[in-house]
Amino acid sequence: MSKAAESYWKLLNDLEDFVRHGERVARDAPQGLGFTRRGSAAVRGDTTEDRRRRLEAIAERVARCERCPLCRDRMKTVPGAGALDPKVMVIGEGPGAEEDRRGEPFVGRAGQYLDRWLDAIGIKRETNAFIGNIVKCRPPGNRDPKPDESDACIGYLKEQIEIIRPATILAVGRIASGILIGSTGGIGSLRGKTYSYQGIPLVPTYHPAAVLRNPELRKPVWDDLQRLETLFPK
Repeated sequence: MSKAAESYWKLLNDLEDFVRHGERVARDAPQGLGFTRRGSAAVRGDTTEDRRRRLEAIAERVARCERCPLCRDRMKTVPGAGALDPKVMVIGEGPGAEEDRRGEPFVGRAGQYLDRWLDAIGIKRETNAFIGNIVKCRPPGNRDPKPDESDACIGYLKEQIEIIRPATILAVGRIASGILIGSTGGIGSLRGKTYSYQGIPLVPTYHPAAVLRNPELRKPVWDDLQRLETLFPK
């Protein structure tokens, strides 16, 4: 009975995925269909290698994605990169010119500055961080992503969060913070507090590019980083 229900659930969702997106979307089975759950993720065959393969599958889907107009001008997609089970997942709004050229997140001047922030609280992108963006393709001229673009791409990020299982989230900039928190307020009014996204503590702060332009923002960013550090698992 459980096996039949599981097969039926898969068939219905595969049909919906191909109608809406033209491809299959990875998702968990609901409770009661023979799956054991840990947190929000199904754990049948859920080894580290399985999780890495699921992340690679998302990156492959992103590379083929044509859900919004951003696909027309991109050089490379930027799905994100980093460790599984990181202490922090950093989420920005979208790739810039250097990221678009290399296909890697936060590798330009702002990204190098972000690395210094993380280093100050004992975080390395290679070992205990994952870095990504709301949208996976560069908006022309580094403009803000439009609502339809972020809506088309946010599903990939949600899947990644489920697989990666970060202990905390650092949202950098007004766009990423507002989308994840569900607010249209400015970053100045959003920062200084701890929020929750999919049950994960989330701390918003200024974008590294903004702090490079305005050094007076360094102090509030440091305050936000210290707040984030208190949320790390001991």
